[in-house]
Amino acid sequence: MTNKMSQKKIFLQSEADAWFERNKQASAKQLFAEDSVCAEIDKIIKAKSSQGKIFNILEVGCGEGLRLSWLSKEFGAMVFGVEPSKKAVAEAMKRGVIAIQGTADFLPYENKSFDILIFGFCLYLCDQQDLFKIAHEADRVLKDDAWLIINDFYYPSSVARDYHHKPGVQSHKMDYRKLFDWHPSYVCYSHQLQQHGLHEFCDDPQEWVSVSTMRKGSFGNV
Repeated sequence: MTNKMSQKKIFLQSEADAWFERNKQASAKQLFAEDSVCAEIDKIIKAKSSQGKIFNILEVGCGEGLRLSWLSKEFGAMVFGVEPSKKAVAEAMKRGVIAIQGTADFLPYENKSFDILIFGFCLYLCDQQDLFKIAHEADRVLKDDAWLIINDFYYPSSVARDYHHKPGVQSHKMDYRKLFDWHPSYVCYSHQLQQHGLHEFCDDPQEWVSVSTMRKGSFGNV
């Protein structure tokens, strides 16, 4: 009996490139001035920036770097990306994003490097046994006074579904804030639910996605 290949290996070897090819035309049409993640970052920077401050932003699951490129141009941020698709990384580099091929469970950056970390719709495809590593790595590379934005499928419990693009792969829907908000250093500032692919309300839990903005900091004793 052979061991099942991890989803991490499947995506690093081929499926991430396949995802990139399937979605690159649709991704290119995104309007980031209307993007919910960019809107949250706009609020963060306007509220917290001081004269001369340059924000370091990391997006895990950055694709071809379209969002990061927009953030760099709009706010003068230093932008970094982690993405399992080699093809997408090459495109991101052309856009001025410092991107590397990799996955969320290992972030090759120094401790306390980033002001903002984005999970860009990637956690639902990660191996469930890696979630503790993923949370640890995100916390490690975030500064003590930082922000975490999670954009992903949302479900009030934990549910797995077959990923119809690749046999043997599953997508996992849950409330990914739970990886962090149990800890006193993390608080959820906002949590927006909408329909997958649309900026509309929806009553079908299978179609829910969320953008959750979390604050990492010291909030004193309650």
